[in-house]
Amino acid sequence: MIELRIARRYLWAARKEAHTAFLSLISMLGLAVGVATLLISLALLSGLQGQIKSRLIASSPQLLIEPIGTNTIDNPAAIESAARSFGVRDVRPIVSGIAWGANQQERRGRPLRLRSSATWQPSDSISLTRDVAAGLGLTLGDPITIVAPRTRLTPFGPVPIVKRYKIGQILAPAAEDRAAEGALDMSEMERLFGTKGPTAIEMHGDAASAEPIQKRLAERFPNVQVKTWKEINRPLFLALRLEKVVMFATISLIIFVAALNLISSLSMLILEKRPGVGVLRTLGATEGTILTVFLAVGLLIGITGTLVGNVFGLGFAWAANRYHLVPLPSDIYFINYLPFLVEGDDVTYVNLVAIALSVLATWYPARAASRLDPIAAIREEV
Repeated sequence: MIELRIARRYLWAARKEAHTAFLSLISMLGLAVGVATLLISLALLSGLQGQIKSRLIASSPQLLIEPIGTNTIDNPAAIESAARSFGVRDVRPIVSGIAWGANQQERRGRPLRLRSSATWQPSDSISLTRDVAAGLGLTLGDPITIVAPRTRLTPFGPVPIVKRYKIGQILAPAAEDRAAEGALDMSEMERLFGTKGPTAIEMHGDAASAEPIQKRLAERFPNVQVKTWKEINRPLFLALRLEKVVMFATISLIIFVAALNLISSLSMLILEKRPGVGVLRTLGATEGTILTVFLAVGLLIGITGTLVGNVFGLGFAWAANRYHLVPLPSDIYFINYLPFLVEGDDVTYVNLVAIALSVLATWYPARAASRLDPIAAIREEV
């Protein structure tokens, strides 16, 4: 293609002009720095989000079954049997609810999110998280009064369901805002809340097979709602996605500023090549040909800067993740080093944005060059 050959010759000849070569080099380095910075930032964000997602997958159920229109699931045994036949290994029927927990001696209390425990414990024993126990002024072995959110009829009228438990275990603080703050035995939860079955069923297994199993269970049991781990944590995933989009848009401004440098460097190149442009026009080159030539010049500069940025950005991200170049104190953070994860889609979007901005930045000076008067341009040489 003749336009590309002319563009390469213009760039190669520009090295002899110090100011033009300097501006072109600054434009390339600016694009390289912007691309590398964006790639490293996205790789770091993807690595941290990957750690969060892996912990969510490990801690949350792959499938959550909840009743529709009722408080409890009517046929838990059939659902459990079907799930096991589909390959689910760990099925946990649970009862959960909100009650009132009180320290009667100090006369203080607070609402508690309770759920049935996966491991057996005595019916008079309760497990509390550390922050709840501290908030109530209780510790291991102390009694706690639980008031259920229901009443029972007596000769004196309806009275609330009240029972005292002994704190048998202090748990780590809840990692989520809606996580359980206390745990009781399954049968005790059913008596306390007056349920005749589980209020939900959690299924733990392979996260990759969650959606196919969800579809089969939903078709077989239309009276329940089946959610996958993605749907359970959808608000968090949306927040993580929004965080990446905002970071991409913000750091892309570096590439935008670097692309603007192309306007000055290409304008200087056009000023030097005005006589040559006039000669090309007299030899039959059209405005479209001149426009294509200088767009190709900007594209070559943009591609070169983008490639350099990819080498440095991807190279640093790989080395930092492979050799743990950014360590973190393990007693403060849940990871020992900053993870970097390069995703193919991120690399594609960064490269497309860098090249597109390079072409757009060169459009105006290239358009101006294509409209030069060839006679006036040749007279400048004379």
